[in-house]
Amino acid sequence: MMLDKLREGAQGKVAKVILGLIILSFALAGVGSYLNGPARTAPATVNGNDISAPALENAYRNERARMESQMGEAFNQLAANPDYMKQFRRGVLDRLIDQALIDDKARSLGLRVSDEQIKLAIVAMPEFAENGKFSNDRYLQLIRRAGMTPEMFRDSLRQDMVRQQLMGAVLGSEFALKGEAEQLDRLYNQTRDLRLIRLAASAYVDGIEVSDAEVEQSYKANSARFMNDETVKVDYLLLDAANLGKNIKVTEQDAQDYYDQHQDLFQRPERRQVAHILIPFGKDEKAAEQKAEAVLAKAKAGDDFAALAKADSSDTFSAKKGGELDWFEKGVMDPAFEKAAFALAKAGDLSAVVKSPFGFHIIKLLGVEPAKTKPFVDVMSDTIARLQSEKAKEQFFAEQQKMADSSFENPDSLDLTAEAMGLQVQSTGYFSQADAPAPLNDPKVLSVAFSEQLRDDNTNSDVIELADGKALVLHIMGHQPKAAKPLAEVKEQVITVIKHDKASEVARGKAQGLLDKLKAGENVQADLTALGLKVDTHTGVSRFAQEMDQNLVTQAFRMPHPTDGKPSVELVTEANGDRVVVALDKVNVIKEPSQMVSLLQGQLGQGKAQADYKSLIDELRKAAKIEYFTDVEATVE
Repeated sequence: MMLDKLREGAQGKVAKVILGLIILSFALAGVGSYLNGPARTAPATVNGNDISAPALENAYRNERARMESQMGEAFNQLAANPDYMKQFRRGVLDRLIDQALIDDKARSLGLRVSDEQIKLAIVAMPEFAENGKFSNDRYLQLIRRAGMTPEMFRDSLRQDMVRQQLMGAVLGSEFALKGEAEQLDRLYNQTRDLRLIRLAASAYVDGIEVSDAEVEQSYKANSARFMNDETVKVDYLLLDAANLGKNIKVTEQDAQDYYDQHQDLFQRPERRQVAHILIPFGKDEKAAEQKAEAVLAKAKAGDDFAALAKADSSDTFSAKKGGELDWFEKGVMDPAFEKAAFALAKAGDLSAVVKSPFGFHIIKLLGVEPAKTKPFVDVMSDTIARLQSEKAKEQFFAEQQKMADSSFENPDSLDLTAEAMGLQVQSTGYFSQADAPAPLNDPKVLSVAFSEQLRDDNTNSDVIELADGKALVLHIMGHQPKAAKPLAEVKEQVITVIKHDKASEVARGKAQGLLDKLKAGENVQADLTALGLKVDTHTGVSRFAQEMDQNLVTQAFRMPHPTDGKPSVELVTEANGDRVVVALDKVNVIKEPSQMVSLLQGQLGQGKAQADYKSLIDELRKAAKIEYFTDVEATVE
């Protein structure tokens, strides 16, 4: 009966309406999935082709590592600024987009690189060479270490070489004329003769009155000049590998066992001593080579090598000792010189003429010290120290992991972590990023200590690794935002600023009066005497003069040349508010080009090539469809 009633209900109008709605909802859901499409995973597209997130992440990390290597701590301080890193990431992404545009242009021009060219390029790479010859094993080892297959490396190299073809065609055709470089050389080396009348703002401060209303107005208008820095106070735990190492004992037997098991670490490589004769290239390289061959012939004929070195070698230091050089091992000398020296079999053997960047060499082998293992007694103390250091590192990493686990499991404070590890919680007073105490005065630590998210979450930080085998975890205990100091606290500073600004205006007025008279051709000596001023004369001032105010120097080199025997005169404001009347009496131009001409010519050519590249990229960008997806871009770290 129950089943019959259910069957009858399913045939009713209401049931059919409900069933239709259910079917419609599934249909709309299906259509919605087609309309919405898959989630966006690329940070940008170029003409419909994705710049992948992994590609951006890899390029971002490489560029960041390069900048850290170049700038050191200075870059770490910049990296603590989220706005700077956002711009930094966008710059990396833009370079990837530019590369994609170049690749598209190269394909449209039909540029190709053959498999044979790829093969020759790989074989010629010094990174894959062993003993001066291409090593397939080393090639495979290095590309696998980089996470690439031979096919991936080949395709990457092909892409780079195609780009180089296009860029070589665009940039390689640019050049600068010698006349252009000489003109720029004359401007760089130009000097100017100046007379200066300086009206110091400080001379007019006395007697200046400042009202309370002026103080209030200046304080409100310039409150940014009177700000307290943002400050925090923190608790932290410090883990120091040096403290762990104090309790580590290493016996002589431990050191002996390590020595026996790691004999390769105690090998002294083969060393050689040679004498050489160096013939420089001079103006005629072919003649120099012929001279070297003639000296070699004399040596082979039995002439005394030391005497030949003293007579003919341009390496005067070694020539005094008959050409003798100090003992050396592989990896020290010029590759060509070293290869020839290590190819000689026994003392007294002579090399052929060897070419290096320094000239042509004739090399005589004086002695060979074969590779040998250092005795244990000579390395025992170093081995014990090495073992202590390695065990300390192992213990340090174990303790660091323990600290990370405990501080994560007990996020509300550091007390339980300190108890578990036998450490002391250390507390600071309030500090700013400019005056953080050690060891918190590290960019990585400051980035965390001033993190808004960590402050809002009120939890322990992750473990932060420092230099010198140290690590710490911190908890923010207080925060004081950046704010204007109370007027009462900075009133005297505000008054000083107002007085200085007013004094500078007084100086400007008096300087303007002198300037007007000078322009009119009047004598101002009486005015100078009345004002207690003097004229300072400076001859031969260069545009790179460091002893003068840089704003004054810049303005002086913008002034027009004197005409009809009359100086050019202008009023200049120095960085400290002093006003200076500048009279330009003479412009001195060098008569002969300097040694900078060839350098400037190269730089001008490079500048033109860079301008060409920028123009090419600008045109390609105008013609391309480029889309940025900032939400995806922001996830790349």
